[in-house]
Amino acid sequence: MTTQRIKVGGNDAKVKELRALVDRDPLNVNQRFMLASALESDGKLMDSVKELGICIEKGRRNLGVAHCTYAVSLMKVNKPEEALRHFDFAIETDPSNASFYLNNKASALTQIGLHDKARAIYAQILDRKDVSKETQRIVIKRVADMKNQGKR
Repeated sequence: MTTQRIKVGGNDAKVKELRALVDRDPLNVNQRFMLASALESDGKLMDSVKELGICIEKGRRNLGVAHCTYAVSLMKVNKPEEALRHFDFAIETDPSNASFYLNNKASALTQIGLHDKARAIYAQILDRKDVSKETQRIVIKRVADMKNQGKR
């Protein structure tokens, strides 16, 4: 059995190709997502965040996902307040996927130490009627993990 290591860097050709696609179709959020992902895997996190920010500015479709993805990337570059605002934009823009966005927001709140607010959001998610079994399972596990961390 062989293992393959994921190496940072070496995506120059892929980044160049994706950048050309984005230049031809600047409103295509999905291509910009791919470019941001390639940039991040290449170790260019700030460039990735910049591309995701452009998704929000120029995109016309998938804006909920764009705001959520941008918020997650903002958390990676230590901008939690800005990230929380974009999780809220995602919820407003795409309420049909609110449980997913709320779950990510609660995770971010936990990451920055706002455990009580995260617990309140997790409770809100579990009270919703549109929550999938998988989301319920994830939320219950995260709440249990928070309780276990509090005991340490």
